[in-house]
Amino acid sequence: MVPGDVFRDPLSLIGQSGRFTKQARYFGRKSIVSKVLMATQSQIEETYNYMDQVFRVAYGEDADVSGAMFNGDFSLSLEQAQDAKHQYILTHLGVRPDDRVLDIGCGWGPMLRTLQQHGATGLGITLSTKQAEACRRNGLDAHVSDWKHMDVATLGTFDAIAGVGSLEAFCSKEEFLAGKQNEIYTRFFAFCHHLLRPGGRLFIQTMTWGKNAPALNDISLNADKNSNEYVVALTEKFYPGCWLPSGENQIIECASPYFKVVSSNSGRLDYMETIRRWNTRLRLNFSILIAMLRTLRYFLIDRNFRFKLMSLVKGCQYECFKREIMDHHRMVFERIGAGDD
Repeated sequence: MVPGDVFRDPLSLIGQSGRFTKQARYFGRKSIVSKVLMATQSQIEETYNYMDQVFRVAYGEDADVSGAMFNGDFSLSLEQAQDAKHQYILTHLGVRPDDRVLDIGCGWGPMLRTLQQHGATGLGITLSTKQAEACRRNGLDAHVSDWKHMDVATLGTFDAIAGVGSLEAFCSKEEFLAGKQNEIYTRFFAFCHHLLRPGGRLFIQTMTWGKNAPALNDISLNADKNSNEYVVALTEKFYPGCWLPSGENQIIECASPYFKVVSSNSGRLDYMETIRRWNTRLRLNFSILIAMLRTLRYFLIDRNFRFKLMSLVKGCQYECFKREIMDHHRMVFERIGAGDD
């Protein structure tokens, strides 16, 4: 994270569009905006660029690496459960053909693909260059950008916004310790409020801390290998720069000046089943083996890469859900008038 710049209010860019637009608009590669992205972008790429080929080989070109939606019916295939999630999002956002939808943290484009098939126009943003390249290669509109530094005056209005698994990456541990977490989430909701048409909806799917989350100061790779503290420390290595919300109440409170809650439900058990299906896909076959071998070069450039692989192999995220160290929420919000520009 870049001190100072990272806390710039995105709405403060309104009225300054001349300074930012002349340099690069909102997707400029050489602008001031892109320079302040790099620390956050590098953290995201530590996970998603490194594992790009592995994930696409295992889960498909539009790899969906967020929790699926089984709703207790585990006879569904992984693809059917992911499609059920996408249809749930479309329905609860009220997306119609020709609607314009912003996908914040679009990944390899599974939601953008669903919007395209639905006849809507999807615009995706991600901090992973490999993800953006894969999306564009497959005919989807995705860009490397950070909502915190986008010039909202150039974006126009959207009918709906989705953030499937992206909220988790908005706040780092350092920002949490500095007391900035609520501020960051509130600015995010202000950003979405500004972009949405009146009555437009926002979908958030995110992990949160659960009832058995350990104390921050106890989280350590030196803790007992079977402890919650060790499991969380190893999971952190896979998601550098991320610190979870405390729970759905914190998210609702931060959204309240700009949005009302339409619905909220836990997807913890569904995420556990999703991870079980992912583990089956990751069992070695020739294509997976080749993809995994190509990741080994990262041992040379990232001293924490072995911990990332350990986290994946040991199933730390599954353990976090199983032990209720983490929870998982699907939340639908509707734009309200309070806080209008």
